[in-house]
Amino acid sequence: MDPRHKIFDQTSEELHAFFKRVGRIWIYEELKFLGLEPQMISGEFWSDGVSNLTEFCKANPGYHIISSTEGKVFNKFIPSSHFYFLADGDDNPDLMIDLWAHLNIQDFLEIRQAKATSILGKINGGD
Repeated sequence: MDPRHKIFDQTSEELHAFFKRVGRIWIYEELKFLGLEPQMISGEFWSDGVSNLTEFCKANPGYHIISSTEGKVFNKFIPSSHFYFLADGDDNPDLMIDLWAHLNIQDFLEIRQAKATSILGKINGGD
């Protein structure tokens, strides 16, 4: 196995553990139930939807915002990030994960694409 794939898998596991710890809410229907309208089915909010998200968190202190920009995911609100998530777990603002720390962006995107293509190929093939 290409060592980059192992690094990618490890990074993916770290991201999953990070999201689990901070309590990322990714279920679209749950966000809709809370009165929020994410831009993506994965629960992603873009900059044009972040004002509703910040207002929601002000009114509901048990929730906080996760920000993501340039390969880093921060457990706090950072203005002008690429996208945001709602969370209800550990709200320690010092928590952060750097997705590109061990792979450059090109390797990261190529491996992600290769893995996604193989998964979608199996789904389309009926396996």
